[in-house]
Amino acid sequence: MKKIFTLITVALCAMSINAAEQEPGFYPVKSVVWKSITWKNGNNKKDKDNNDMLFLMGTGNGYATLLAEYYYSEDKKDYFTRPAYSYINYEAGETGIPAYGLYYKFTPKTSGTLKFKTWVNKGNRKTFVVKASTGMPLEPYVDYTFDGYVNGQNTNTDQPKIDPETGEQQLDNEGNPVWIQVPTYFTAEQIKARVDDENATRAAKGDAPINKYVIEKGNQAVWGWITLNVEAGESYVIYQQSSQLGFGGFTFGSDEYVSCLDMGGTIVLNEDFSKIIDENGNATNVDNRGSVVNFSTANMDVEAVGGAEPESVEADFDATGIVKVNAETLDAKGPMHNLAGQKVGKNFKGIVLLNGKKMIMK
Repeated sequence: MKKIFTLITVALCAMSINAAEQEPGFYPVKSVVWKSITWKNGNNKKDKDNNDMLFLMGTGNGYATLLAEYYYSEDKKDYFTRPAYSYINYEAGETGIPAYGLYYKFTPKTSGTLKFKTWVNKGNRKTFVVKASTGMPLEPYVDYTFDGYVNGQNTNTDQPKIDPETGEQQLDNEGNPVWIQVPTYFTAEQIKARVDDENATRAAKGDAPINKYVIEKGNQAVWGWITLNVEAGESYVIYQQSSQLGFGGFTFGSDEYVSCLDMGGTIVLNEDFSKIIDENGNATNVDNRGSVVNFSTANMDVEAVGGAEPESVEADFDATGIVKVNAETLDAKGPMHNLAGQKVGKNFKGIVLLNGKKMIMK
């Protein structure tokens, strides 16, 4: 069942407004209809010993702001309003933590080393570990490390892969024997070496290096452990801006927390999460931040936020002027064009088209 938090009870998704009354662009949000949020066990992966690694999955990404985009639909020949997001642009010197969206916040009661077990949807997406007091992200392999597994990187075992029809060891297309494979474990040093090698290759070609907040070079899922030293009383927020981040648990001092439990072959969520979901896994405590789950262990306070994603929004047209949006703070994927259909760069000022959307770049 969808959870609705709105100032008015009308269907906003199909709302259109007289084109002569408003200028297309981004406006503050007047009211929102939120989608359901699901906490679930998902993206099960194996380790080097062929054991299951289980991860809790929420929905949404880590957003800085939510806006209402007022745009013209060429297909429907009318004006409509839809949600638009922006992210914190750390590279441009912005600071902060997500206002809502999917993220995990850890506040240690003592200083020590935190190991956060995680599944990352795309290794080459930016992963942020943000110190809450400064709002500044830590840098991979400088302030924290990642070790674990990369999708598609496997190692042969000494166990033959048996053909179920013949009962004999399988052969590949060249007649070589096939062995059972397990994921290859990479140390933090090896993961960093993969990134360094990729940057060396890019430099030789004259290409830009990998973004400094990326923890792995490839466009593949990775799973393993983010490890960092933490200070007592400080808070650390871990999230990705444009991708999901799975939570398998953590270790800190004597604390060992597991988010998904294997109950004799039946996988269930830890009680902290299972107590706030219905029979379909949908969260029952959704508000304008998301589904917020707070719990504590002996040495750590944890806040897990399953991201609230709007189904529709109503624009506040009474606000003064259009909200102008920097290109860097939008999830800008693909080329931008001006209204004449010419490709433009991120320094362009004025109305542009991006992924079929009109937006004003300041």
